[in-house]
Amino acid sequence: MKKLMLFSLIGIVLLSCSVKKNESAQSTEQTADTKSQVNTVLARDLYSNANEKIIKAAQYRFQVANVKKSQEIIETSVRKYSAYISSSTLKLENPLLEDHIVIRVPSEYFEDLLKDIDTQAIYINERKITTDDVAKEFVDLESRLRTKREVEQRYAEILRSKAGSIEELLKAEQKIGELHEEIEATISRINYLHDQVRYSTINLEFYQTVNQEVSQITSGPSFGQRFSNALASGLSGALEIVIGLTYLWPLLIIASIAFLLWRRKYGTIFKKHLH
Repeated sequence: MKKLMLFSLIGIVLLSCSVKKNESAQSTEQTADTKSQVNTVLARDLYSNANEKIIKAAQYRFQVANVKKSQEIIETSVRKYSAYISSSTLKLENPLLEDHIVIRVPSEYFEDLLKDIDTQAIYINERKITTDDVAKEFVDLESRLRTKREVEQRYAEILRSKAGSIEELLKAEQKIGELHEEIEATISRINYLHDQVRYSTINLEFYQTVNQEVSQITSGPSFGQRFSNALASGLSGALEIVIGLTYLWPLLIIASIAFLLWRRKYGTIFKKHLH
């Protein structure tokens, strides 16, 4: 009997130790999993603290070797990350050919797209990245929205029950209208923030120095170009003279008739004097 009790106690102690070891192992695995998740988040997004309510934006200006080629490569990257171009402006102000693009990219691909764009820069003028945590604003807006809807509901109950004077009912109706406008404005702001959080903005400016075009302009036209221009100008001038004479054809006809009449009348007299 004593031996049985002793074996039972030993079995209970061993079982207890085994349970503790299993709990310790599970705790260690959970801690490792948590650390792994944190490391994964940090590795995935450098510009986030694992909070989903962060607005990210970049202001980026740099020089490229060829604007056209860089634009094609950047557009390919935009498609790859399911982003889109909200505006694009190409302009030439010697000696710079400059392209200005505004890109909206899903926030989870913000850093990846920037890395692709980095490959096109041969000289960086500005690379500014900003983040704005709007979690508190979301909480405030949602709290205000709930409050306004509750007040609107109370005024709606007054109107439905028609409890009160006509003046009170009119006041309740007016208040409902004001609350409805405020609710719509709050919802609009929440939707705007959701869009800004979901899609990050990249203001991108890249340019190319076009020294060849500038040198051609400043050196002036070649001899062949000058000769060709002079020939074209001379031909144009001759055509203008012919056209001008065409406008004067009535005067030329009148002058010819007058000359013939004068010759018929006075030509014989001149001939007699000569003889």
